[in-house]
Amino acid sequence: MLKKSYLSLIVLCSVFGYLGCSGDPVQFEWQQLESGTNEHLYGIHFADAKHGWAVGTAGTILSTANGGMTWRATSVSKDTFTAVNFATPNNGWLTSIGKVYYTGSGSTWHIQHQVRAPGPRPPGILDMHFITAAEGWAVGGSGTVLHTTDGGNRWENQSGLSKMHLWGVHFVDSDHGWIVGGGGENEDAEILYTRDAGKQWVRQKSNASKEFLFAVYFVNPTHGWIVGSDGLILHTNDSGRTWVRQKSTVNQALRAVAFRDEEHGWAVGEKGLILHTTDGGNIWNRYPMSVQHNLQDIYLNKNVGWIVGAKGTILK
Repeated sequence: MLKKSYLSLIVLCSVFGYLGCSGDPVQFEWQQLESGTNEHLYGIHFADAKHGWAVGTAGTILSTANGGMTWRATSVSKDTFTAVNFATPNNGWLTSIGKVYYTGSGSTWHIQHQVRAPGPRPPGILDMHFITAAEGWAVGGSGTVLHTTDGGNRWENQSGLSKMHLWGVHFVDSDHGWIVGGGGENEDAEILYTRDAGKQWVRQKSNASKEFLFAVYFVNPTHGWIVGSDGLILHTNDSGRTWVRQKSTVNQALRAVAFRDEEHGWAVGEKGLILHTTDGGNIWNRYPMSVQHNLQDIYLNKNVGWIVGAKGTILK
C-alpha cells in the first residue's frame, strides 16, 4: 500500500510539477481577469502589489488600484502603446510609434519625447525599462536606443549602435544592461551589452540562427535569459559571454520572459503558451490554459504575476 501511494505521488509530480512538487516556494495558478476591453494588450507593469497598468491598441491604457480585480480605462490618443513602466504609483512612462508618454499623477498623460527620423514615419519604440525614477532606457525600430537620466525630461538618442529592430531591453542596475533584437531572413540576431551605463556597448554572440530575439531578462549581472521565435530560449550564467540554448519543447514564438530568482521563471507566447521552470531553465514545463490568444508580456513581483495578451487578455 505504501509503495502504491509513493508511485501515485511520483505520477502526480510528473504531470503537475508546476503546482508545487518541484519545491517552488510560491505556487502560481493563473486565472483570467476581466479587463473590460477587447483590444490587444502589449505591455503590463506594476509599481507595487496593488497599482498596475496595461497598454495596447487603439490608445488603450488600463489601470488598477486593487491588484487587477478591477480595471479603469483611460485614453490619450489612438496610438498603439507597446510598453509601460512605472517607478512609483504616480510616475510612469509608456511608448508608441516614435513617442514616449509620461504621467506624474498616474492618471493624466502627455507626450514627453518624439523621435526624429528622416523618413515619413518615425520608428516604433518597442520596449522600455526604468532602473530608477530618473534613469531609463527605450529601444525600437531601425536601431533606436534612447537613454534618460532625468526622468525623461531629456532623452539622448544613442545612434549608430545598430540598424536592426531592437525588441527588448533590460538593466539589472545602472551599469549592467542588455538589448536584444534582429532575426529573420534579412537580419542577424543582435545582443548588445554594457557594463558602464551605456558609455560603451559590445556585441555578444547569440548562438541563434535566423530566430527573432524578442525579450531579455536578468536577475543579476551574471544570470539571464532571452526568448524569441520558434520556441527559442537562451541562457547565460556569465553575463552573456556565452549563450546556451535551453530546450523549450515548443515551436511557437515566445514574446516575454521573467524570473523571480535564478531558478524560478516564466515565458509566454503565441496561442496562450505559458512555460514555467523551477531549475533555471534546465526543464521547462508547459502550463495548461484554456486561453488561446497570443500572450505578449509578463510582470512578476515576489508573490504575484500578471500576463497580458490579445483580445484584452489579462491573467493573474
